Amino acid sequence: MLVQLTLKNFKIFKEETLLDCIPGPINEHKASLIKDPLDGEQFLPVISVYGPNSGGKSTVLYGLSYLSALITAPASASSIPSVPQHLSYRMDPDCAHIPTEFDVLFRHKGFLFRYQLHLLRGVIQEENLFYGRLGKDDAGILFNRKESDFHLGKTVPAVQIEQLPPDRPLLALLFHSLDCGSMACESVQAAFSWFRDIHFLSPDSPVYPQLPNEPDMQAAICSALQAMDLDITGYRTTLRDGIDGRELLITHTPAASASYELPCSEESKGTRKLLSILPDILLSLKEGHLVVADDLDSLLHPHLLRYITSLYTNCEKNPHGSQLIFTSHNTAILMPAVLRRDEIWLCSRPTGEDAQLYPLSWYKKENGLIPRNDEAYGKQYLEGRYGASPKVSY
Repeated sequence: MLVQLTLKNFKIFKEETLLDCIPGPINEHKASLIKDPLDGEQFLPVISVYGPNSGGKSTVLYGLSYLSALITAPASASSIPSVPQHLSYRMDPDCAHIPTEFDVLFRHKGFLFRYQLHLLRGVIQEENLFYGRLGKDDAGILFNRKESDFHLGKTVPAVQIEQLPPDRPLLALLFHSLDCGSMACESVQAAFSWFRDIHFLSPDSPVYPQLPNEPDMQAAICSALQAMDLDITGYRTTLRDGIDGRELLITHTPAASASYELPCSEESKGTRKLLSILPDILLSLKEGHLVVADDLDSLLHPHLLRYITSLYTNCEKNPHGSQLIFTSHNTAILMPAVLRRDEIWLCSRPTGEDAQLYPLSWYKKENGLIPRNDEAYGKQYLEGRYGASPKVSY
């Protein structure tokens, strides 16, 4: 699970910017918190990010998406994605000469990891991976790297790293090089697989969503759709008459009439979006993965957004500690009955330059007090009382 994500000199974030999944000392929805059975530590299952357009919400998620893509790119050099030359803060020319910094604290498969990566114009300046085995007195460094100077921890066997390209993470090389069976291999695989298993959901509505054929997963998807008041009871893929290719047919079973099939291309955009994101959401709940969704509310009714967040805040539905991090403009779920104050984060650029990211539980209003846990969060957010609202001239 994600513990903390820190970005610095990244896009519109000049200073060190923290997204924190450690719950604050507030007495709200304690039963929804994720508890790690290995040491009893608790973490937030959901983080929602709100703010104006161009305020930096999507950039926070993109920081994690970019880092994950860089680490998990295919091993062949020709497959490595090109690194953007403008990761740094754009409003200050001096920042182009300073590395962009990523710092991720996370837990996975019995380990606590801290992974750090510094990039300057596509070249890795620094890379470190620290580990600790939860519940045991076992911690140390797996590796550190300063440009072309590498140091492997005591538990890591020697590997051929001299020819590692300057834009290739050492974590990726070790994952593909180490023989299984050693502690170092176990920890490296755990760290790498955490990034690999993150589900990044698109805000778009594909015409032909990729749906699993396994009966159990198909039943789970249809069950979730029915819980959201859609009468979809099945789906199948068939060859289109006279046309090369396949067609996805959705089965509807209204309460008062016979079943019928509808081509997925004729479904509403909102229904197609649900069909495209539910497989990842349900798999994440089954496996304990992190889900990251930009504009999760796009095309969805507010009640459906609340239903999706409830899948993660309900410990019975989320027994493996999956997490959901998303951006949204829909304020219908900004209420004490749905989210903790530290699960509501606000992102904006109050001066038009460096973006700021903060949870509602940290924000001080004009009277110097933080918002109470009985306030109408959505209403006060739209009124601009928490910051992070556009100042529109009507």
